[in-house]
Amino acid sequence: MEKLDYFDELGEVALGSRLKRLSDRIMSEALNVYKHMGQDIQPKWFTLMSLLYEKKSVSIVEASDLLGLSQPCISQFSKELIKNNLVKASPDANDLRRKILSLTPKGRKKYKNMEPVRNAVKLAAISLCEEVEHDFYQSIKQFEKALSKKTLYQRTLEKYHD
Repeated sequence: MEKLDYFDELGEVALGSRLKRLSDRIMSEALNVYKHMGQDIQPKWFTLMSLLYEKKSVSIVEASDLLGLSQPCISQFSKELIKNNLVKASPDANDLRRKILSLTPKGRKKYKNMEPVRNAVKLAAISLCEEVEHDFYQSIKQFEKALSKKTLYQRTLEKYHD
C-alpha cells in the first residue's frame, strides 16, 4: 500500500514546506555521505567554504549577495566554521566594522581533501536531477527566475484582488 502524503492534498499552497522537507532530506543524506567518508563537516557549510576557496576572501555582505543567503545566515555559518578552525574573520582595513572571511590553512586542506567526495556527490545529484521528467535543477533555476520577475507576494495580491 502506497503511503499517503498530505502535501499531495495541499498541492502548491504548501510548496515552501515541501521544498523545505526536500532540502532537509538532501542535507541529511549529504551528512550521511560525509560521515561515511570520514569527513567531519556540515553540508550547510559547503557553499560558503566553496565560495571562500574560490574567491580567497569575502566580506559577510559579499558572501550574502553571492550566495543569495541572508547576512544573519552567513554570520551563523561563519561562526560555526570559525569555531571549527576552518574559517577566520579579519577586520577590513578600510572599514573596521566589516569582517573579511577566509579559509584557514586547515579549512583549505579540508576543502581540497573533500574533492573526490564532492565530485561523487555532484554526479549523484546530477543523476537525481536528470532522472525526473524535466531536468529538476534546470526547473529550479527557471522557477527562481520567475520568482525574481514577480514574487509570490505580488502574485498573491494580484490573484486575491482579481
